[in-house]
Amino acid sequence: MSSEEKRVPDYKDGVQEVEEFTLRTCEYRVPFNYENIEVNRRYYHGAEFHGVELNPTNAILGESKSVPGDSIVIRETAPIVRLVVMGSACTPPGYVMVECEPEESFYREDEMRTVMPLRFRISNLWGMHMRADQWWCWGKADELRGEATVGDYTANQGGRAPYEPMPQAILEEQKNWAPHGTVKGHSRENPLAGMSCAIFEIPKSRQVRITGGSEPLAWSTDNYPEDAHYSFRIIRTTVLL
Repeated sequence: MSSEEKRVPDYKDGVQEVEEFTLRTCEYRVPFNYENIEVNRRYYHGAEFHGVELNPTNAILGESKSVPGDSIVIRETAPIVRLVVMGSACTPPGYVMVECEPEESFYREDEMRTVMPLRFRISNLWGMHMRADQWWCWGKADELRGEATVGDYTANQGGRAPYEPMPQAILEEQKNWAPHGTVKGHSRENPLAGMSCAIFEIPKSRQVRITGGSEPLAWSTDNYPEDAHYSFRIIRTTVLL
C-alpha cells in the first residue's frame, strides 16, 4: 500500500515492523524492602499496617524551603512496560502518579527530549483506609466509662477540636464487646472504605518513580485537613523477557 493510500506522509524511516512482547510480571508488597526498590520518606519511618504512606508534598514542619515529595523508586534489569499500583487514600478521592525514565529507543533523533516528560497520573481513585480520627476513640473502655472523655487525646493536638464524649448509653452497651478499647466506627461500616487500583501502560523504562496522595474535599471542622496521603500496599511491574 502506498503512502498516499495510507494517508500518511512519506517518512525517512521507511516501513516499520510490529514488535511483539513476551512478558513477565513481578509483585512487590509492603513494606517494599527489596534490593531493587528505594523508598524515600522524609518524615515517616516504617510501614503503617495499611501500607507505606507517602507524603505528597514536603513543605511542612518549618522547612525553610520545599523539598521533593516522598516516592517509591523501582529499578528493573529488564524494560518495564506495565505498572499496577494498589493501595488506599487517606481522604478520597486519591491519585497515583508515575514518572518514567525511558530507554533511549523511545526518543527520535529529531526530537527534543525535555518537551516530552514521561509522567502519568490517574486521579479520582475510590477507596480509603479509615483515618485514625475517624475510627478510634483514643482511650481505654474502662477510662471512658469513668470520668475521662473521648477528647482527651486531641486536647493538645495543635488546637484541634476534641471528639464528642460518648453517650453513657453507648458506653454501657460496649461493656459486653469492647473490654480493651472503644471503637466509634469500623472500615466495613464505611461505604468509602476499600482499595483502589491504578494501571499504567508505559514506554519501556528501566526505572519508575511512584508518588501519590489524596485530593481531599476540605471542610471547616476537619481535624486532619493535611492528611492528604496515599498508602501503597501492592505494586506489580510487567517487564519484557
